[in-house]
Amino acid sequence: MITDGIDRRTPSAALAPRHFLAKTIGLLAVCLVALSWIGNAAAATTVIDPILLADAKSSPAKSELMIILSDKAVAGATSAFKTASAVKDGYGTGTLRKQLPLLGGVAVTLPAVRVSTLAKVSGLTVSLDATLEKTAFDNYSNIQLWPYQSGIAHLWTYQWNPAPPTPTIAVIDSGVDTRVPDMANRLLIPQVNLCSLAPNSAGDGDGHGTFVSSILAGVGANHVGAAPNGKLISLDVINDQGVATTSDVIAAAQWIVDHHDQYNIKVANFSLHSTTPSHFVNDPLDKAVEKLWFSGVVVVTAAGNYGVGGQSTAVRYAPANDPFVISVGALDNKGTLSRSDDTAAPWSTWGYTLDGFAKPDIGAAGRYMIGAVSPSSTLLSEFPGNVFSPGYLQLSGTSFAAPVVAGAAAQLLALHPELTPDQVKGALMLGSEQTPAAIAGSLGVGELNASKSASLLGGTLPNPNAALNSFLAYNWSVSSIPYFDGDKWTKTVTANSSWDSASWEAKWWTSASQEAKWWTSVAWETKWWTSVSIIDSAWTAQSQTDLRNEAVAQGDKSLKGNLLTQSDFAALRLDPLLAPAP
Repeated sequence: MITDGIDRRTPSAALAPRHFLAKTIGLLAVCLVALSWIGNAAAATTVIDPILLADAKSSPAKSELMIILSDKAVAGATSAFKTASAVKDGYGTGTLRKQLPLLGGVAVTLPAVRVSTLAKVSGLTVSLDATLEKTAFDNYSNIQLWPYQSGIAHLWTYQWNPAPPTPTIAVIDSGVDTRVPDMANRLLIPQVNLCSLAPNSAGDGDGHGTFVSSILAGVGANHVGAAPNGKLISLDVINDQGVATTSDVIAAAQWIVDHHDQYNIKVANFSLHSTTPSHFVNDPLDKAVEKLWFSGVVVVTAAGNYGVGGQSTAVRYAPANDPFVISVGALDNKGTLSRSDDTAAPWSTWGYTLDGFAKPDIGAAGRYMIGAVSPSSTLLSEFPGNVFSPGYLQLSGTSFAAPVVAGAAAQLLALHPELTPDQVKGALMLGSEQTPAAIAGSLGVGELNASKSASLLGGTLPNPNAALNSFLAYNWSVSSIPYFDGDKWTKTVTANSSWDSASWEAKWWTSASQEAKWWTSVAWETKWWTSVSIIDSAWTAQSQTDLRNEAVAQGDKSLKGNLLTQSDFAALRLDPLLAPAP
């Protein structure tokens, strides 16, 4: 598959293609859209991906995988496709590959030149359907420090003995190898295979999904995940070579929407991000995760690993750029229980999205994580030097911080099933801890303390999405799930730079962490909105540098592995919010 100009099938002068694929992120990389977008566009405007427009001129006969969304739902998108496919210009017809009712669109294959026909149809958003890549005591115990420092171990059994079961957690990744002891019997139903690309063996030929799932809910000797008291549903969208399509991920979101009541799915983990920059109001992956959120499913996603030297950068890629969902940065706890030296990992991405939203929302352990791996997985073959012990690798990435927070979200819902996604996000952020050594904003409002967040339940919780929720609307002829009215939001933002004041009132966040003062004033920054309202070629070119920066992060390792010590355990016993089971 060709992604951002790199032919993954052809060896590179610098890196063999599979080596590059496995190391690009340590979290999935979704090659999506760089949408050309004007803030005050009218409702009926048709938006065409600039990459498709360029291909239409340079390579008109090129067969393109596209996603067509229509304001007239699937019927409108289908009609537009048929019109474009029927053009008699000598380049052939197209193929309608699947319907995407969640977003009101279709996935198609068309000659590149046909975007000129689609551009004449009002109310469309046409983007690439591009490839995805990888971006990690009592009966429950873990030899690493992170479950205890994050307050998650406290929720396993200490007060509730045993802890109530969590709702089902969906993992959208490369599958799960249930032959790995940590993951045996962890799946609620047989895995859902939505991957349309071969080869894709049963289970998890790649290995990334198994590693993520073991951090999330594994139950192994000395390697227990964040939510061992719950079940997983694995939606396999990644083939054995680490590649998927955007439409397959959207199909996974559709599957969760269709089945979340049946299987009690209330949390979804996306350890993935795109490799082309986009605005959240137009990006199809952002639209899909928003549909999950509005359906009552907490969406947790990795912030990215393309930071350099701990400095801020633009958070350019979906779905971490979506303001509704919980975006997670990677904490480096330095192997100590004290939070005084905690910082963001040097490669953990933080800053502003191209729409002006500060991300990530919160930080969690993501450096030197030890997780389960299949002996036949591609991941193991890529990182043989990172083997910690038989059956376990040590890897790093926000890809592996995300499942820590997903597990914490599930633990809160185990205690209070009535919580909405907005309330879960508010509780996690309000319960976060200060990180005095970290740069303000690099870990959002602070680092995760799930136990402290649980102690806040039952009271009034802040809604970080309060201002955004005023832009929700319904199209009852299409779906009972609301959608975000991007045009209304755009007009409001253009007219009023203080539109978001309802979300970040100081009375909520001044007690959350030292970052609160910073957060209340810059959670949304107008200068970003005005300076990058159109995505240009410079941002697209930057994606290749980001991928190469991320190639280093996943293999980041330490001989110590941030392990729990006896002195740490003794200190934990004295902390009422962190004490593990006696």
